[in-house]
Amino acid sequence: MEAFFTYILRWPIVENYFTANVWAWPLNEIAHFIGLSLLIGTVGMYDLRLLGFAKDMPVACLRQLLPWGVFGFILVTVTGLMFTTGIYYNIAVEPGEVLISDGFLQLKLIFYFLAGINLFAFYRTGMSRAVGDLGPGEDAPPLAKTLAGASLFFWIAVMYFGRLIPFGQLHL
Repeated sequence: MEAFFTYILRWPIVENYFTANVWAWPLNEIAHFIGLSLLIGTVGMYDLRLLGFAKDMPVACLRQLLPWGVFGFILVTVTGLMFTTGIYYNIAVEPGEVLISDGFLQLKLIFYFLAGINLFAFYRTGMSRAVGDLGPGEDAPPLAKTLAGASLFFWIAVMYFGRLIPFGQLHL
């Protein structure tokens, strides 16, 4: 299994990027944190509004910021893949070994996946349409609040376990 992951995850373009540029890893980290800021900042504000904070603000205003959250999501996903596939060029550990053995990374990916399922549920259940026209002072439906709370929890867990990855391995 590890050999399969190593074969799949050792992308030549990432290898060239990290080996040819001493500044590549720090630049990737900066881009990753900018993506996190955009993602968590916009989605977090939106979720907090649905939970009842800043009720004076219409949801439509916050909805206009969500494309920045989508951009942040794309940036986080691309840079995260580069971290995983390029880890060998930073600390000489094979990507497959990291995916199989690092429990913090596994937990981060589980919560990342759960956040995606939660987002799918938000749109599939119609809650996106139901909250789209909430004006100042209006409350979101209970299901929208539940999904917003879950979203905040999942994204905070993604950040928490992602931050723990460099500090060692949790073996699950």
